[in-house]
Amino acid sequence: MMLRAVLIVLFAATVRAELVDRIAITVGRDVVTELQIDEELRVTAFLNHQAIIRDAEARRSAAARLIEQLLVKREMELSHYPLPQPSELDQYQQQIEDDFGDAARFSQALNTYHLSKATLRDHLSLQLMTMRFIEFRFRPDVNSPADIEARTDQVLDAWLDQTRKQSNIVYLDKSLAKAPVNPK
Repeated sequence: MMLRAVLIVLFAATVRAELVDRIAITVGRDVVTELQIDEELRVTAFLNHQAIIRDAEARRSAAARLIEQLLVKREMELSHYPLPQPSELDQYQQQIEDDFGDAARFSQALNTYHLSKATLRDHLSLQLMTMRFIEFRFRPDVNSPADIEARTDQVLDAWLDQTRKQSNIVYLDKSLAKAPVNPK
């Protein structure tokens, strides 16, 4: 009996707990993991000052956004689109922080959503770069602000549809497979 207890303790001491992240989707050679989907849900809720929703529809929408981000990021890399300057990113992050009123509320919100400043900054960097790239790449020569936004969305959606068709997207998590075409 004593030998059994010692063996159990020794075995337990040698086993390390490791977090294993499951691949949810592959997009060509890129992957979207379950943790990335959860992080996308938390960052989106944080930026929108909303509760985190983790139901199937929210996960599908987050997965679709991550796929779109991968496709746009790939296009940015192919065209050597420049990263935002650190000062631009600082200014953008400051706008987000100011949205919370003060530093204490901002820090509390980060804790509530289980986000680090570095994680948020990574998301904001990609968001800023993506917004600028979309405006640069897809903005039409139209004068009316409403027409510009509508036409930009139309051209971007057409490009995303075409790029999705040309990409090898595999849903390993089948619950994400019915992602909406326009996850906005």
